[in-house]
Amino acid sequence: MLPVECVIDESGITAARGRARLAIRLPWYRSLPLSTVRVERLAIDGADIPLESVRFSLNELNVTLEELEDCTDDFWFVLDSAYLEFPASVEPGSPHEVAVTVSLFPPYIPGMKRANAQSAKLIAGEAP
Repeated sequence: MLPVECVIDESGITAARGRARLAIRLPWYRSLPLSTVRVERLAIDGADIPLESVRFSLNELNVTLEELEDCTDDFWFVLDSAYLEFPASVEPGSPHEVAVTVSLFPPYIPGMKRANAQSAKLIAGEAP
């Protein structure tokens, strides 16, 4: 899989206190403003996670998925991992099937939508 097709970061999923944290990558070749990023689906072990319960975290920023639209001055750089944090019963060391779909709307290509879906079997790590 090419780097611009990868959504799930190799550091995977971690668990702490009833929440899970999934590392994701920007599936694009250039940095983008967060206002052009949409998380359209997140599922664990075949069950969709309600997107209103998911938070997006990147560097010092921690927002709901809905709030991403307002993040016009915050950029996701191609070398940075972001995190999706959500309620889930995930125990460190347990295996999980994770699926995520991230869509991008590059501002310099009017009308373009690029949807990237990826699923992976991951072993949950312990949150730092």
